[in-house]
Amino acid sequence: MVTTVDRRTLTPSRRAGPRPGWAVERSLWRAGLDRVAGVDEVGRGPLAGPVVAAAVLLPRTASGAPCRASWIRALGDSKVLTARQRERLAAVIRDECEWNLAAVSPQVVDQVNIRQATRMAMRLAVAGLPARPDGLIIDGNDVPGSGLPERSVIDADALCVSVAAASIVAKVARDAMMEELDEVFPGYGLAEHKGYATDVHREAIARLGPTTIHRLSFAPVREAFFRVSGRTGRTLE
Repeated sequence: MVTTVDRRTLTPSRRAGPRPGWAVERSLWRAGLDRVAGVDEVGRGPLAGPVVAAAVLLPRTASGAPCRASWIRALGDSKVLTARQRERLAAVIRDECEWNLAAVSPQVVDQVNIRQATRMAMRLAVAGLPARPDGLIIDGNDVPGSGLPERSVIDADALCVSVAAASIVAKVARDAMMEELDEVFPGYGLAEHKGYATDVHREAIARLGPTTIHRLSFAPVREAFFRVSGRTGRTLE
């Protein structure tokens, strides 16, 4: 089903605090990096599900100036937007921008650790863009090692429009994945907490045992696994 979004309704929210701007993007343009992608990940902390990264290049005007569309002014850190705001913005970003998503499975997380899995997801997201960017802005202080010029910025999802866009696309995609997984693995509440370590989720793991989408390298899951070892629980074998 194709959803049409009225972009006139995508106006800046009245949330407190600074809104993302173009300052970091402009500094990289001045350094000769014309095509700058924002990169962000979601799903680093959950006990279950993949880690997902997105890379987004926002549109610019014919003269190379920042685009001033109202939906860009409505961008913000995905964590402070409502689910409806994120979904509406993600639809426009996917329509108007160059973008790509990449997901790394819980099994890979367990094999290489969450830090390396996160970096892998970011590299894959960048590598799958329609055209190679000249440079990247990364949220946080851990860069993926893409081989491109990389600028790490703490709280970039709240400060840089490109990274804010990436955070929204990644968050909406992963939330949808977890809602689908909730139907495959009922009883854990995945659609509500999206795999994070809530009391409800921890209790379900202790009661039902971990599944194949749970990260055995994370202590609460590992402890539950050892408690239920000797029986199948809810794992798929």
